[in-house]
Amino acid sequence: MQYLGMVLYVATTGAAVFLLSRFDIPEPWRYLVAGVAVLPALLIVFGMLRTIRRQDELFQRVQFEAIALAAAVVWLFTFSWGALEFMQLVPRLPAYVVATGIVFLYGFGGWWFRRRYQ
Repeated sequence: MQYLGMVLYVATTGAAVFLLSRFDIPEPWRYLVAGVAVLPALLIVFGMLRTIRRQDELFQRVQFEAIALAAAVVWLFTFSWGALEFMQLVPRLPAYVVATGIVFLYGFGGWWFRRRYQ
């Protein structure tokens, strides 16, 4: 299910970018067009949760440790960056940077913690 979600996410995001850049869509509809990609993203989330639920305890533990690492590192980074933003020492950080950081750290954590149990 998550793979279908990934394909649909790419397709809906591409379609939204195309529509919003080529056509003059009125303001309230622009948000709806841009938000359409959230629906396939829900398929990805539910598919990931279903996959983790169906695995054994070791796999679940590795996934838990990976997401815990990602959450802790991203929290530390955003907390520190936010303090620097407040002092106007660094520019504002876009939300997609934080989301991308979570994904990459989750993947790295899965690889790192899986090595421990081999």
